[in-house]
Amino acid sequence: MSVYSMMNPSLVLLMLGMICVTTASSDIEMVFSLRKSLIRRKNTIPSWFNTDTPVCNLKGVECGGSKVVLGLKLPCSSSALKLPIPSSIGELKHLKFLNLSQCGLVGVIPANIWSLEELQILDLSHNKLSGTLPSTVSSLKSLRYLVLDDNNFSSHLPSTIGLLSDLIELSVSTNLFSGNLPPELGNLSKLESLDLSKNSFSGALPSSLGDLASLLFFDANCNDFSGPIFSGFEKLTSLKKIDLSTNSISGPIPKNIGKLKNLTSINLVNNSISGVIPSSIGKLRALRELKVNKCKLTGAIPHKLTELSNLACLDIGQNSFVGELPANIGNMTHLWSLLAANAGLSGSILGQLGNCKSLEVLDLSRNSFSGPLPDGLAGMESIKTLKLISNRLTGMIPSWISNWKQVESITMADNLFTGSMPSLNLQNLRSLDMSSNMLSGELSSEIWNVKSIENLSLANNNFTGSIEKTFRNCGGLTELILFGNNLSGELPDYLGNLPLTTLVLSKNRFHGKIPDQLWESKSLEAIALDNNFLSGKISPALAKVQTLQRLELGDNFFKGTIPASIGELRNLTNLSLRDNQLTGEIPKELFNCTGLLSLDLGSNNLIGHIPKSISRLKLLDNLVLSWNNFSGLIPEEICSGFQEMPLPDSGYTQHYGMLDLSHNKFAGPIPASIGHCFIIRELLLNNNELNGIIPVELFGLSYMTTLNLSSNHLAGPAIPKNFTLKSLQGLIISHNMLSGAIPDNMASLMPRLAELDISWNFLSGSLPPSVLSIERLFYLDISANSLSGTIPCHFASPSSLVHLNASSNQFSGPLCDSLSNLTALSYLDLHSNALTGNLPPSISNLASLTYLDLSSNNFESYVPCTICGIEGLSFINLSANKFLGFVPKSCTEHTGSCLASAHRPNKTRVWDAMIGAIVFVLVVLVIYLGKQWILKRNASLLDSGRVGLVTTVERGINEPLSINLGTFGLSLTRFDHGEILSATENFSKTHRIGAGGVGTVYKASLLEGRSRRTMAIKRLDKGHFQDDRQFLAELETIGKVQHRNLVPLVGYCVFAEERFLVYEYMENGSLDEWLWNRDPGVEALDWPTRFKICLATAQGIAFLHHGFVPHIIHRDIKSSNILLDHNFEPKVSDFGLARIISDYESHYSTILSGTLGYIPPEYGQSMVATTKGDVYSFGVVMLELVTGRAPTGQADCEGGNLVGWVRLMLANQIEDELLDSFVPPMWRHQMLKIISIAQMCTNDKPTTRPEMHQVVQLLHEIGE
Repeated sequence: MSVYSMMNPSLVLLMLGMICVTTASSDIEMVFSLRKSLIRRKNTIPSWFNTDTPVCNLKGVECGGSKVVLGLKLPCSSSALKLPIPSSIGELKHLKFLNLSQCGLVGVIPANIWSLEELQILDLSHNKLSGTLPSTVSSLKSLRYLVLDDNNFSSHLPSTIGLLSDLIELSVSTNLFSGNLPPELGNLSKLESLDLSKNSFSGALPSSLGDLASLLFFDANCNDFSGPIFSGFEKLTSLKKIDLSTNSISGPIPKNIGKLKNLTSINLVNNSISGVIPSSIGKLRALRELKVNKCKLTGAIPHKLTELSNLACLDIGQNSFVGELPANIGNMTHLWSLLAANAGLSGSILGQLGNCKSLEVLDLSRNSFSGPLPDGLAGMESIKTLKLISNRLTGMIPSWISNWKQVESITMADNLFTGSMPSLNLQNLRSLDMSSNMLSGELSSEIWNVKSIENLSLANNNFTGSIEKTFRNCGGLTELILFGNNLSGELPDYLGNLPLTTLVLSKNRFHGKIPDQLWESKSLEAIALDNNFLSGKISPALAKVQTLQRLELGDNFFKGTIPASIGELRNLTNLSLRDNQLTGEIPKELFNCTGLLSLDLGSNNLIGHIPKSISRLKLLDNLVLSWNNFSGLIPEEICSGFQEMPLPDSGYTQHYGMLDLSHNKFAGPIPASIGHCFIIRELLLNNNELNGIIPVELFGLSYMTTLNLSSNHLAGPAIPKNFTLKSLQGLIISHNMLSGAIPDNMASLMPRLAELDISWNFLSGSLPPSVLSIERLFYLDISANSLSGTIPCHFASPSSLVHLNASSNQFSGPLCDSLSNLTALSYLDLHSNALTGNLPPSISNLASLTYLDLSSNNFESYVPCTICGIEGLSFINLSANKFLGFVPKSCTEHTGSCLASAHRPNKTRVWDAMIGAIVFVLVVLVIYLGKQWILKRNASLLDSGRVGLVTTVERGINEPLSINLGTFGLSLTRFDHGEILSATENFSKTHRIGAGGVGTVYKASLLEGRSRRTMAIKRLDKGHFQDDRQFLAELETIGKVQHRNLVPLVGYCVFAEERFLVYEYMENGSLDEWLWNRDPGVEALDWPTRFKICLATAQGIAFLHHGFVPHIIHRDIKSSNILLDHNFEPKVSDFGLARIISDYESHYSTILSGTLGYIPPEYGQSMVATTKGDVYSFGVVMLELVTGRAPTGQADCEGGNLVGWVRLMLANQIEDELLDSFVPPMWRHQMLKIISIAQMCTNDKPTTRPEMHQVVQLLHEIGE
C-alpha cells in the first residue's frame, strides 16, 4: 500500500506552511501565468477562471502565511487536460507539495521541475507522461514521496536516485521502465514503500535491497526479473508485504525467511521458484496471505505451515508437491481461502479441515486425492465454494453435506463417487456439479428441495428412474444438465414452468411425447433432447417458445412431417432433427428462420427438392441433409449462406462450415455457385447421381479441408493443375469416371493433404513422386485406374503413410528398398500390377504392417525369410507371382522351409507365365467393363465396404503432426520449437509485444506451409500443466471455437515443459492502446469506430457465453484483451486459457484471473466466476470506450475505480464530463445510451445484470 496515499494532503500542507516564513510575490505571478497557459482547458477546471477568486483561494492551491505557494494540486480529476506540464510550475521555487495526478498530461517532465529543491512530495501518477527519469532527479534533496504510477516513462532508473536520502516512498508502477535495478537503491535507508510493478525491469534483484532496513512494502510483480531472491532478503525485518509475482525468479525460497516476523503477505505466484517450502515459514505468525501458485515447488508441504494461525489465504496450486496436506491443518482457524488445485497432492482429504471454521473457499481440484470424504468436513460451517474436480475420490456423497448452510457452489465432477444422492437441505446453494462420476439411483423430489439452486449438472452418471416430480420445486433453476445417464420415463410437464434457459437431457432413455407444456416456456434458449427414445410427432406448439435459439431433437423416433410453425422461431440459430423417421418435404416456412446458422436434417426419410428459398438463410454455414431421399438439382442458391460476414446477436453456436448432401438422389451437374461458399470447410456430395465435370470453382475454396465427391457419375479431369488448396486434408473422388493424370506438383498444391482416394476411375500416367512426399499424407488409395510406370522411391521423411493401395493398375518395375522407410504403414495392397524383380528384404522392417497383398505380379526369386516375423501381420497374399521356393499363404499358420529345395521344371514355369498373362488381361478387362456397374451399386454396400477397409488401419500408431488430423476439422499446426526460438531470436525483447498473467507474447514470422506469416506467439508461463494428452485435447477444443470477433488460434508447440500458443497477429494492438494508454502521437479513435468495437466485442463474448452447453466463461475481459486487426475489427483474446493454464470447469472456477478495475464485487466474497462476472467486466470496457479513461486511478470516488467515478458523476448530474473530449458533441446522445447499458452491466447485484445476448440486442437498437 502506498505510504503517501495514506496521508492527508491538507495536514501535510499545514505543516509545511508553518515552516515557511519567506515571502515571494513572484509565486502569485507564476500561478497567474499557469492559469493563462490552461486557458484552452478552462471548461476542465472552471473554478480557476473566476476572476473574483484570489490565487491562494483557488481550489488545489495552498499558500503559506506570506502568500508563498507551498502546495499545488490541479483539480482536473473529472476530465483530462491533454496538455504538457506547464513549465511555469517549475518556477514556484518554494513548492513543497505538487500533485498533478489524473490530469491527462502528456509529453516529458519540464527540466525545471527537477530544480525544486524544497519539494517533498511529487505525484505525477495516472497521466500519459513519457520520456526518461533524468539523473537530475537527485537535485530534489528534500523529496520524501515520488509517485509516477501509470505513465509511459521508459528506459532505466538512474543510479542517482540513490542520493534521495530522505525518500520514504518510491512508486513507478505501470510504466515502461526496463533494464537492471541500480544497486544504489540500497542507499535509501528511510524508504518504506517501493513499488516497481508492471514494468519491464530485468536481471537479478540487487543484493543491496537487503539494506533497506525501513522497508515495509515491496512490490515488483509483472516484470522480467530473474535469478534467485536476492541475498540479504532476511535483513528486511520491518517488511510487511512482498509481491514478486509474474517474473522469472528461480531458485529456492530463502531458508531463513522466518526472520521476517512482520510479514503479513507473500506473493510469489507465477515464477520458476523451485525446491521446498522451508519449515522456517512457520515462524511468520503475522502472515495472513501466502501465494506460491504456478511455481515449481516440490516436496511435502511442511507441517510448520499449520502454525500460521493468522493465515487467511493460502494459494499453493499448480506445483509439484508430494504427499498429503499437513495433518494439523485444522489449526489454521483463520483460514478463509485454501487453493491447491493442480498441486500434485495425494492421499486422503483430511477431516481436520472441518476445524477451519472460517474457511469459505476450498479448491483441491486436479490432484490425486482418493478415498471417501471424511466426516470431519461436516464442520466447515462457513464454506461457500467447494471444488474437488478430477481426483480419485470414492464412496457415497455423505448426508452431512447439508450442514454447510452457507455453501453456494459445490463442484465434485470427474471423480469416482458411487451410490445415490442424499437429500440436500442447502438453502443458499446456487450451483451443483456432480457430473462424470458413478452415481446411481433415482432422483427423488426429496433430494432436490432446494429452491435456491440455479445451475445443476449431473451429467455422465448412472442415474435411473424418472424425473416426474424431481425438480418441481426448484423455482430458481435456470440450467438443468442431465445428459449421459439412464433416466427414463416421460418428460414431466413442470419443466415448462421453471425459469430454465438451458435444458440438456441428451443420451438418456426418456420415451413418449414431448409435453406441450414445455413449449409454454417463456425463457428457454437451448433444448437438447437428442439420443433418447422420444416418439410421436413434433408439435406445432413449439413455435410458442419465442426465446428458443437451439433445438436438438436428433437420434429419437419422431415421425411425421416437420411442422410448418417452426418458421415462427425467429431467434432460432441451431436446429438438429437428424436420425429420426421424419417424412415429407422441408416446409418452406422453415426458411423464415433467417437467423439459422446450423441446420441438420440428416438420416431421415425426407423427400423432394431443396427449395430456392434457401437463399433466405444468409447466415447459414452448416447444412446437413445427408441420408435422405432428396432428389432433383442442387440449387444455385445453396451458397447464399457460407459467407464471411459479422455474426448477428443470435450467433451463439460453434460454426462448422459443413455442406453435406451425401447419400441422396441429387442429379445433374454440381453448380459452379458452390465456389461462392467462401467459408466452407467440408463439402460432402458423395453417393448421389451427379454428373458432368467437377467445377473448377470448387478448387478456389481456400478454407476447405474435406472434399468428397465419390460414387457419382462425374467425368472429365480429376484434379486441375493450376490451383492451390493449402487447407485441404481430405480429397475423396473415387468411383466416378474421371480421367487425366495426377498433377506433378501435388505436394505444393495440397501441402496438408492427409487422405487421397482417387480409386476406381480412369486416371492414367504415372504416380508423381510429389504425392508420396506429402508430409501429412496417411491414407492413399489410387487403385483400379490405368496408372503406369514405377512406384516412386522417394517418401516423406518422416512419413505418416498408414494405408497404401495401388492395386489393379499397370505399375511395373521393382519395388524400392526405401519402402522400409514407411515405418507407420499398416496396409499395403499392390496386387494385380506388373511389378517385377526381387521382393526387397527390407519389407520385413515394416513393423506396423497388418495387411499385405502383392499377388498377381511378376515378382521373382525367394520370399524373404523374415516376412512372417512382422508381429501383427494378419493378412498376406503373395500368390500368382514367380517366386521360388516356399510361398507362405498365411503368417498365422505356415509351415515349410523358407528356401526352395529345388528348382521347378521349366514346363511348370511356362504354364505359370501363361496363366499369369491370361489372369492379367482378364483383370484389366474386368476393371474397364465393371466401371459402370460399380458406379450404380447400392450406396450402402459401397459405404459398408469402405468402412470395413478403413477399420483395418490403425490410424493412431504415431502422434499426428497436427491436432484433429483424422477428422479433417480445421487442424492446428504443430510448430517446431527450434523454429520458434529462431523466429524470436531466443525470445529477444525486440520481439516482445506484451505480457500478462499467463505468459509473454512475441511477434515473429513463422513458416506455415510454404509461406511465412506474421504470428503472435504466447509463451505460457511454466507451471504445473496437464499431461500432453489433456493439453492437446483442450487445444483442439479451443481451436474449434471460431468467431469473427475471437482471435483465431493457429497452432501450438510442446517442448519439454514449455508450451506455446500461436495466434494470428493483430496489426493494431489492443484497445487500451487507443484509449487511455495511447502514445502522445497516436490519434484518438472516432466514435463510429468505438461503437463498432463495442458491438462486435459484445458479439464475441456472447458467442462464448451462449455458443456451447455449458457456457464458456472468459474470466478476464478487459480492454488489453481486445485486439484490433488492420480494419479495427475487434477480436477477444485469451479466451479458454483457463482450460490450459489453471484448474477449470465449464460453469464456475475459483481460480479468478481477473484484473483490478474489471473484477465484479461478488468475486471478493464467493470467489465464483460466472458469465455475469464477464458482463460486469464488459461494462467497464464500455465505460472506457465512452470516457477514454482507465479502469482504475479515479481518486475522487470510493475504491478509485472507473465504475465508482461514473456513478459519482451521474449522481452529481454532470454526465457531460463523463464523455471523452476527443469525441465531437454530435455523438453525445449515443454515448450516454452506452453509459446507461454499462450501468446495467456493472450493477453490484449479478442477478440484475443482463445476459450478453441482451447486451448485444440493446447495442443493436442504439445503432439503428
